[in-house]
Amino acid sequence: MTEKDKPESADLDARRQALIRLLKDENEEVRQMAASALERLDGMSNLPVILQHYKKGEKTMRLRSIYALGKLGTDECMPALIHALDNDAEEDIRAAAIRVLAEIKDPKTLPALIMRLSDPSTTIQTMVAEALGNFRHKNLAQHLTPLLKRENKYLVMAAMQSLGKINASEAVEGIIKLLDHPDPDVRKTAAKVLGEIQT
Repeated sequence: MTEKDKPESADLDARRQALIRLLKDENEEVRQMAASALERLDGMSNLPVILQHYKKGEKTMRLRSIYALGKLGTDECMPALIHALDNDAEEDIRAAAIRVLAEIKDPKTLPALIMRLSDPSTTIQTMVAEALGNFRHKNLAQHLTPLLKRENKYLVMAAMQSLGKINASEAVEGIIKLLDHPDPDVRKTAAKVLGEIQT
C-alpha cells in the first residue's frame, strides 16, 4: 500500500465503523439506511473484482457482474455497463445491461440506449423502448415514435407505453392510428396511452 492509499483506506474504515454503530440505532429506518450504505461501501471496495469478473468470466459470471454493477449504480460502473450494452455478443448480457441502466436512470447513458434501438435483436429493441420511458426526457419521442410503425406488436406496445410515460403529445396522431390495428393487445395499449397523455 502506498502512502497515497493510506488516507483513503483510513477514511473508508472510519465511515464503515460509523455506519456499523448506526446498525444499533433505535430507529428502524436509520438502521436500514446504515445497512444499505454499508453494503454500498463494501461493493465499491469490490468494484475492481466485479469488473474483472465481467471481463474474464463466463456468461453466468458476467451476468452476475452486470447486476452487481447495477446495485452499486455509481459513475464508475457506467462505462462497464455501456460496454456490455454495446459490445457483448450475448443477448442475455445486453438485456441485463438494459434492465440495470433503466433502473439507474442516468441521463448520460441515453445515447448508448438509443443506439440499441437498431440492435439486430427485436427483443433488445423492445427492452430499450420500454426502458426509455423511465427517463422521462421529452426529446425521446423522436426516437420512440418511428417504432409505432414496426411489425412486432411487443415493440410497438413498448414504444407506446414509454411515449405515455414521457407524455409525448406529439405522438398522439401515430397512436390514434393504432386504434385500428388488427391485434387487440395493440388497440388496448393505444387506448390506455391515449388516456394517459396530457396535452
